[in-house]
Amino acid sequence: MAIFDNDGNRISYDSGDLIRELKADIEEFGNFKAKAYYKRENGAKLYTDYQFEEDDPEGNYDLVDAAFLLKYLNKQNDPM
Repeated sequence: MAIFDNDGNRISYDSGDLIRELKADIEEFGNFKAKAYYKRENGAKLYTDYQFEEDDPEGNYDLVDAAFLLKYLNKQNDPM
């Protein structure tokens, strides 16, 4: 699976380190709520970081389950 931009181009974003970190947090804390920070590339949403829900930094984020974020990160990490 892959992420596509507004023009239908396939987008890949290196998320390997974030995936490893999130897997470890899920193993330790379960399926927690996370603030998933993102940037947009030609309309494609690319998650770039996350914080636990109780942390309160600002920025563009979605409040998601950790399991959802892990699935999405694996999709956006898919090499082109």
